[in-house]
Amino acid sequence: MYFDAHVHSAASPDSELDPKAAISILKSKGLGIAFTEHVDFREPEEGRDPAATDAPSGYGDFVCDFSIYPGQYKSLRSESVLLGLEIGLTAAYLPLNSQLSEGDYDFIVGAIHFVDGLDVYYDAAKEDAMEFCRNYLTYSKKMVELCGFFDSFAHIDYPARYSERLNRALQYRHFPKEFDNLLKSLAERELAMEINTSRFKDDSVIGQLTPIYKRFKELGGRYVTIGSDSHNDYGLGRYHAKAMGIINMTGLTPVYYRGRKRFEC
Repeated sequence: MYFDAHVHSAASPDSELDPKAAISILKSKGLGIAFTEHVDFREPEEGRDPAATDAPSGYGDFVCDFSIYPGQYKSLRSESVLLGLEIGLTAAYLPLNSQLSEGDYDFIVGAIHFVDGLDVYYDAAKEDAMEFCRNYLTYSKKMVELCGFFDSFAHIDYPARYSERLNRALQYRHFPKEFDNLLKSLAERELAMEINTSRFKDDSVIGQLTPIYKRFKELGGRYVTIGSDSHNDYGLGRYHAKAMGIINMTGLTPVYYRGRKRFEC
């Protein structure tokens, strides 16, 4: 069975998507769903490592409502409905994030939303594009090696969402060494890479990303998950067929996770 394995519902602070409606919409498309609600801690608290230098700050925590999730979603759980988290990878919150990942979840997505404390969403477009992308890839490798609690590495092209300069810069040909180091780290740990379809309206994006997935395969990577990163009903399952095109071109194996165990689609 194939899944949209990156969906944010009303439990996350940036979505109002009704979980039952999301399940129904994806079922009509022949897809299962993995809810991956946000976890990005930013403010000082007991769970933060005071010695870490990469603590994000200034915008407040961006965390799902744990008073309803996953508790109120467990009655929805089934063979085709999985519960997970999208956890922002930082050294500062490693103990807290690692502890959260040990909860009753099927799937953990590891994401880079900050680079040494710099918020990609708010701040990356202000930086020198080439320098920032190099730092992003280097920091991502470091977090993959440090944070051993996740199953799939989310949206490798995340910075490219926020400016055309970053979109032009974040390509394999510009940073072969940095990409290779990151992809090797994922492959050696038998982690999946996500094919995030949120930018696939533009076919040129697929042209930019396909060499990265091909290289992942060449370096020993085997597994991919597919996710729309949807926060609304119209994004659910979006461009799934295009993701399958990348899979067919690269020979990677599409997978999903249940009970933190990997299964082939």
